[in-house]
Amino acid sequence: MNASLADTKLDAAARAAVTIGRPADDLRALRLDPHTQSRIWTHFAEVTALDGRTADWVARGPAGGEYRWRTDISESGPDEILWSSQDSADVPNAGRLAFRPAPGDRGTELHLDVRFDPPGGVVGKAASKLFHIVPTEIVGHALYKFRALALTGEIPTTDLQPAARHGGTDR
Repeated sequence: MNASLADTKLDAAARAAVTIGRPADDLRALRLDPHTQSRIWTHFAEVTALDGRTADWVARGPAGGEYRWRTDISESGPDEILWSSQDSADVPNAGRLAFRPAPGDRGTELHLDVRFDPPGGVVGKAASKLFHIVPTEIVGHALYKFRALALTGEIPTTDLQPAARHGGTDR
């Protein structure tokens, strides 16, 4: 049994939305591109696309923990994409990306809802708070990267730049 978005067992949730000045069909195609997920979730996990519907995820957690799961797109229609983790997931999760016309013919609103069950039950929840692992920030950052990719074809970064705050030569 795969996790579903309405599954009450999943107790952590995050929701974010963004408006992108592009047609829904273009954004849907970009999201379904197997290489997109590996680019927009780099701040959270390594994502390896197995095909257009399935991906393996590896997230690094507090104290060097490593969490793995595989997601499958369960439904995909013109207005939404639904996915869920397989039964063997270290972090059971489910998500929904909805596409809605933006007001004033300004493109498309994307609404991303993700629910997951953090490992370790109550202890895992406490650890995620202690280490500032906030699902809403993770989801919001992924949408920010998706928006940049959709509008410019690339994701801005300061990695490996001399003036970058983390990893630059001016430490």
